Amino acid sequence: METFLKDKKLYIAILILLSVISLFFIVKFINEIKSNKYIGRSSESPSVIRVSGKGKVKATPDIANLNITISKDATTAKEAQKLLNKTVTNTLNYLKKTIADKDINSQYGGISPKYSYKNRTTCTAYPCPPVGNPKIIGYTASQTIKVKVREVDNANKIRTDLSGFGITNITGPDFSIDDPTVYQDEARAIAIKKAKENAITLAKELGVRLGSITNFSESNNSPRPILYGTAMASLKDASAESAPQLPKGETTITSNVTITYQLK
Repeated sequence: METFLKDKKLYIAILILLSVISLFFIVKFINEIKSNKYIGRSSESPSVIRVSGKGKVKATPDIANLNITISKDATTAKEAQKLLNKTVTNTLNYLKKTIADKDINSQYGGISPKYSYKNRTTCTAYPCPPVGNPKIIGYTASQTIKVKVREVDNANKIRTDLSGFGITNITGPDFSIDDPTVYQDEARAIAIKKAKENAITLAKELGVRLGSITNFSESNNSPRPILYGTAMASLKDASAESAPQLPKGETTITSNVTITYQLK
């Protein structure tokens, strides 16, 4: 009998404990619903407005880039490199008269063999017979130099003068902004000003008051260079005519901002 009473008291105690725990979670759940209004709601406060603004700045390119590829052919690798060295030396001596050393950068280069393949007769059956081992008939030595021209109006003259050294593979000039940071800052300031004006107008139309800024984001464009073609002029063509100044055009730098305001 005593054992039964003890078991009954233990059962009642456990039941009371479970009831208290269940009540605790029920109350917590109800409070969550009251605070969030509904389940699945965004954690961001609904009392905000989000506005955007766009800023544009026109900039004139202040540098011109040239990619100069010099290549020489010869029957031996040593002779090809010797010819290349001579032209590269003359080219660098010319460039250093008007361009600072920091704006002259050596890029990729090397020596590669030139092959001759035996002519294959007409193939009438599959698989076709192999052509045979290719034969090396010479070597090509090449070197690419990248040049940044700060006096952009001289870019085409430099390209034309370089053709006088027998260089026929020059890419550019492409005109761009050397340091776009100042223009990006200016475009951002314009975008922020427009976003704030939009916020004031929207708040007035809604009949609300703006509070503090809770979020800010920005996206902007990277200024793209204005490209010109590859020079394939010969020495005769270069000496016959003077080099005209190429138009630099304008580059548009933009900033897009989004500002989120807390409402009072």
